[in-house]
Amino acid sequence: MTSELETLKKQIADLHELVKKQSLIITKTGQNVLQLQLEKQRADVNKLGPTQPKVPIDFDSTDFASDQDLVDLVAELQGELNIVDERAIRRTANSTKTKATDIIAPLPNADGETPTVKDSFFPITLKDFISISDVNLVRVAKFYERLPPTVEEQQRIDNYLEGKVQDLSISQPSDESILKELQDYSKDEVDDMFNDVARYLGLTSRRGTETW
Repeated sequence: MTSELETLKKQIADLHELVKKQSLIITKTGQNVLQLQLEKQRADVNKLGPTQPKVPIDFDSTDFASDQDLVDLVAELQGELNIVDERAIRRTANSTKTKATDIIAPLPNADGETPTVKDSFFPITLKDFISISDVNLVRVAKFYERLPPTVEEQQRIDNYLEGKVQDLSISQPSDESILKELQDYSKDEVDDMFNDVARYLGLTSRRGTETW
């Protein structure tokens, strides 16, 4: 147990070090982008030549990233890295779960949202996950975008991209609609869904025999 704990601590430390290095790279990249933009601006001014009549030069400041733009970009990318870091740590923790009563660490999804106790669809223990109902399995798979969108969901996405709607939020489907959706899945496909979600969460539980 001590050896596993030390290994886990080392893995976590390595992950933090990786994130730190990536943060430095992102900051340096932002500085380089700003420098290139300033050099391009100077080059455009020099192209006018000294013999050209002096006329006001109107530069559209929106064509160039401001310091605040770069700060916001770095902050956004750092937020993404923090989510990746948190997800990796929790996957590593979940990979050690072997007892039925072990608590599963919920991962943040692509939007940075993490299931809570109030989200009854997410299993609390390893036993809960192994015996998860097909309906809740679909809910977990959808939460982590492990399933392709339904026709209705895709239509909603298309309308948002075309500017027809301003809000992309999709309401939670009812049990009835999920049961109807499950009619298009065979037992093997449901098992594949279970295994895909298990791999995503870092759990070692699997359904079937010929699977990794």
